Amino acid sequence: MTKDADTFCILPWVSAVYAPNKMNLVCCRSFEEVTEYTLDAVNSKSHKHLRDTLGKGIQDPICKRCWFDEKAGISSYRQDFNNVFKNIIATDAYDPPKLRFLEYTPNNVCNLACRMCNSLYSTRIYAREKQLKQKIWSKDAHYTDWRDLDLTHLQELKLMGGEPMYLKEHLEMLKYLDDIGVLKDLCLTLITNCTHSMSDEWKRVLDKVRKLHLVLSVDAVGPVNDYIRQYSNWKEVDKNVNEFIQYKKDLPVGKVHITFNCTVGLYNVNKTKELELYSNDKKIDCYFNPLKFPEYQSLFYISEEHKKVLIENKGVTEKLHHVLLEPEKNVVSKQNFVEMTDKTDKFYNKYLKDYNQEIYELFYD
Repeated sequence: MTKDADTFCILPWVSAVYAPNKMNLVCCRSFEEVTEYTLDAVNSKSHKHLRDTLGKGIQDPICKRCWFDEKAGISSYRQDFNNVFKNIIATDAYDPPKLRFLEYTPNNVCNLACRMCNSLYSTRIYAREKQLKQKIWSKDAHYTDWRDLDLTHLQELKLMGGEPMYLKEHLEMLKYLDDIGVLKDLCLTLITNCTHSMSDEWKRVLDKVRKLHLVLSVDAVGPVNDYIRQYSNWKEVDKNVNEFIQYKKDLPVGKVHITFNCTVGLYNVNKTKELELYSNDKKIDCYFNPLKFPEYQSLFYISEEHKKVLIENKGVTEKLHHVLLEPEKNVVSKQNFVEMTDKTDKFYNKYLKDYNQEIYELFYD
């Protein structure tokens, strides 16, 4: 095993994702069908396996999302975090493994019901799953208590939800990290759906971190965002985006970094260029994250004919062309997309044809 391998990744040495239902992942981009749950965060079987394979120059299939990005010339999660932790890589301080980067979901309390999400991550989706007789993902769900983890070596923390700014649990955790002297040296990533303005209590805590990365989850400009993110209000989202930008300006240069994260599926793919222009106007980088699940919404599983139409669509950002050029054998039928969309539309009394006529015509001909 060597850090000199061109596949080396720091994350199996320093990172853990504690997701719902005892999913203890190496990182949020990994493709692990079965995971070993352990509170010894960076020493699961997957961590040990990837330390071995990635240190031997093997492009492990668990990490195929990074290989996919790198092949397309896009900076991958692996490359990004090798840069973040370049100092401990250079000095070999990453060995022995310690939990230095935690991605954490404490529960599923959320104020939205996004169409690509499930009740493991939002309490407001339970009713939809029950009414539509879908799998109820939150049944008997388990969420890890951060108090059971060794947080004394943390350098990077990503707070997930639910909606993180809606969760008192996150504030309690950050105050604990302040008490043990970790918060002042912490780089914190906070992912928000922009439906809540930042309270004074949140500001007091966030002012203490070394660096703050605000990730704004926005899937389109205007009504399409509200269609995808049920119970969201675009006017409120836009107002809060501007408040976050002002908060950044009020703090020392370099302390706060803001990016947009757009989860891209069939409902908003033709609106991505518009979001790109919006983000450019705000002087904020935008990352387009093509969803894999549910499959009927995914760009990956549509026909070659539909992919060709979308590549030629001027509303689709060029940053997604590599996804649309990727061949796929397991194509999801157009009928499946229509049936699932119709069921959800009827449940929320919001119809695709009223929000994205172009996609409606493409699939409902």
